[in-house]
Amino acid sequence: MVAGMEVAVNGNAATISHVSKGHLCANGGAHSTDSSFDALNWAEAARALHGPHFEDVKRMVERFEGCASVTMKGELLEVADVVAVARRQADVFVRLDEAAARSRVEESAAWVATHMCRGTDTYGVTTGFGATSHRRTDQGLELQKELIRFLNAGVISGSGNELPVDVTRASMLVRTNTLLRGYSGIRWEILDAVRQLLNARLTPKLPLRGTVTASGDLVPLSYLAGVVTGRPNSKVRTATGEEISGTEALRRVGVERPFELQPKEGLAIVNGTSVGAAMACLVCYDANVVAVLAELLSAMFCEVMQGKPEFADPLTHRLKHHPGQIEAAALMEYIEVIRVATQMIQREINSVNDNPIIDVARDKALHGGNFQGTPVGVAMDNVRLALAAIGKLMFAQFSELVNDYYNGGLPSNLTGGPVPSLDYGYKGAEIAMASYTSELQFLANPVTSHVQSAEQHNQDVNSLGLISARKSAESIEILKLMMATYVSAICQAIDLRHLEEVSKATVRNVVAQVAKKTLSTGPNGEPLPGRFAEKDLLGVVENESVFAYIDDPCRAEYPLLPRLRQVLVEHALKNGESEAEQPPKSGVFSRIKRFESELKTQLEAQVKLARANFDKGVSNVPNRISSCRSYPIYRFVRSEIGTELLTNPKNVTPGEQIEAIHVAICDGRFVGPIMECLKGWSCTPGGC
Repeated sequence: MVAGMEVAVNGNAATISHVSKGHLCANGGAHSTDSSFDALNWAEAARALHGPHFEDVKRMVERFEGCASVTMKGELLEVADVVAVARRQADVFVRLDEAAARSRVEESAAWVATHMCRGTDTYGVTTGFGATSHRRTDQGLELQKELIRFLNAGVISGSGNELPVDVTRASMLVRTNTLLRGYSGIRWEILDAVRQLLNARLTPKLPLRGTVTASGDLVPLSYLAGVVTGRPNSKVRTATGEEISGTEALRRVGVERPFELQPKEGLAIVNGTSVGAAMACLVCYDANVVAVLAELLSAMFCEVMQGKPEFADPLTHRLKHHPGQIEAAALMEYIEVIRVATQMIQREINSVNDNPIIDVARDKALHGGNFQGTPVGVAMDNVRLALAAIGKLMFAQFSELVNDYYNGGLPSNLTGGPVPSLDYGYKGAEIAMASYTSELQFLANPVTSHVQSAEQHNQDVNSLGLISARKSAESIEILKLMMATYVSAICQAIDLRHLEEVSKATVRNVVAQVAKKTLSTGPNGEPLPGRFAEKDLLGVVENESVFAYIDDPCRAEYPLLPRLRQVLVEHALKNGESEAEQPPKSGVFSRIKRFESELKTQLEAQVKLARANFDKGVSNVPNRISSCRSYPIYRFVRSEIGTELLTNPKNVTPGEQIEAIHVAICDGRFVGPIMECLKGWSCTPGGC
């Protein structure tokens, strides 16, 4: 219902100068400077992006976690506030700022009533709706009742048809905040009733589907209006999951009789972008957090792959100029996209987005298209592209991590057991990751390009804001699955690097001892030519991949023993004539069998002992992750979630571990370790 096309309004663009200062700001709040310096709001939008992205996320998380109450007055509502009310239901109390907002709300409602009595022709008050706005009526109350009746066209029963509780709560909060601006013509008592429903954790059942977010989210919001008016088909969920009627829900918060909507009030409730914007708040909060986690996981990947740090050299990224790349070399501009989208949504939840707008100061109703949810649809499409790019990068890293051609000596599939032929580690997880990535890439396709003309071609251009937000929420869930799988694999790789160092140290010590015993001195203590071979023998140990032989270190087909033998043969050949002059059994050639026999005896026993101690958590070699900034994530996964190195003998599936990590991600318990990793960071390239 593009209202500007429905009712002609006299006036011109110059009238914007009459709007009081403070109503043009990006977040809906007053700005101290003259609005003429930022008439188009670009400067305000730029200020919102000032400073590091991480500081934004940190503030968002702290506001969410520390929120005990949210006081609404139609402006300055933040994404974190919406998410706190939506998810921390029992802990956050909602208030309305009566001193700031009540008078203007009541003035706009009184204006509608007065002009209805005067017979003023106003859209949605005396006219029909959308393509049928040519109809006229003087039965204002019945018109609002009919509006809610015909918009109740969704499905809320059955599996998967109901809007999630957290999204509905967020929608109620965002819609109330918009109406508190005092441009909508609705009574204060209705807004207060919605507040009471929120605080009582009584959540209306709204349909998940059925809106194109063009004249706002008409169909789902009509079910909120149905609860307020006590429609017989209205349903409400209690905090315990009980399903009650809208009338009963009102009664439980002290409203004895359902409201009879006055002229314009039904339109005020339904004619806005609040459902799409509310879901977008949840998406943006999660997207910002997972983006930072993705940055940390990329850093952990580089650590465990023993990568060169120069890829993160500040000069490289400063020369590219993009702030997202400078701050996070691994994710580059993707965090810029998420950050800009978050600010778009924050502006939207503080905007007046219904129609008509009641301008009491100028004694007129303005008919425009603020209910068009394009900011929501576009922001969510862009966020999905960023999420898909992050997921693709994560999958590429995961694929290298499990592939022994690329992972720098780690075992294939990150096999952790002592018998590789009976342990295939993360092979199944890699298949799952490929599946997740494919779905995530598919979801990256834009929603907003799939517009269908609706409502007798009146809504021929629509935003599909809620649909795009829903697809973005799906992308978030898939990315969380990917992150849980990747975190599990990263921690497995960290432990395997530790096992690699423990095993290498064991082999090195045994080779050194056996070399001294069998190659360095004769039976009478005389020095032997073989003493000069020890350094090269230890060089073999250092350069050979431990996991290429450690399950059976002296096996002839494995590389360790042949390489050690080759070193001894080369030393013998190099000595040449002097070797032939040595007494019997004193030359290097003559001592190779003795060296190998002694090595087999000691090495097999010592390697088994070292592995047994490692599995018990006993080791003389420290795990180097403990000195890395990313250690809080590893510690959380291993100590608090209670996971350990995956091996066949333990009979724990990768899925069990991944699921435990996934639950922690979804519960928000990863946020603490994420923030701990970056505690004290100066937010400058290369800074500590």
